Amino acid sequence: MRTGSTFPRAMRFASALLTAAALVVVPTVSASALTEPSLPEPVASYLATGLVPRLEDLYGPGERKGSGIDFDGAVVGTARRVLSFTSEYLAGRRTATPTELSNTWVAPVTIGDQVAGLATVWINPADDEPELAAFTLGPELPAALAGAPAGTLLLRDDARHAWFATDGTTLTPLVRGESGVSKPVSFDEYRKRADAGASAPAAAPTNHGLVLAAAVLGIVLLALVVFVILPVRRRPAAPVPDDEEVYGDEPDPGVEPAEPPRAGTPDR
Repeated sequence: MRTGSTFPRAMRFASALLTAAALVVVPTVSASALTEPSLPEPVASYLATGLVPRLEDLYGPGERKGSGIDFDGAVVGTARRVLSFTSEYLAGRRTATPTELSNTWVAPVTIGDQVAGLATVWINPADDEPELAAFTLGPELPAALAGAPAGTLLLRDDARHAWFATDGTTLTPLVRGESGVSKPVSFDEYRKRADAGASAPAAAPTNHGLVLAAAVLGIVLLALVVFVILPVRRRPAAPVPDDEEVYGDEPDPGVEPAEPPRAGTPDR
């Protein structure tokens, strides 16, 4: 009896271990996919010491009074790594990794209680040093990106100037841009929409200058026909000079002329 009761307990213990292992492993995989990538030390150092001086150089006050932005007391907010679509995903091929880490980080810049804009930093491949890539003025873009749900990563669709938050399976639009997406969609659905938009040829704009030039050319050609060609066709034939007038049929040079009759000789 003791042996029989021990076996079920062992089975229950093994089952409990397997269940506990599943609960540990699954959240770890999911969390690793949604965890914000760590900030490289050179990028962190640049954001802490080099970004604001660079912003002052490019966007600070100039010689004209009231120009530029006073970055005195500016604070750089939390930087986030930006994802981008992989080449396989953009090519329409099925892939388990539709996104990849890009070489860019974004961080809001606040002056006092006002958000001045969003700084984009990248590592320049030429010298492997971080530097300012772009600065978007205004609080709109930082506010939109701050609305990303917890546990998601930022993704930018450069071709459509759109920003998304992704949990690895869906895309939640933060800035619609030219994506045409207003609610969360799957990666497959978004690619279908993108492919449909790319396959529709854009209508060629009408070149009004070319149309006007063709009309003017047609009018000029018509004027040439009316004022030049038609008068020539209606012009009378030129008169023949007096010294070239012919009063009778000229003798055939190949026939000898008949001798005129002599006076007083009757005709026979």
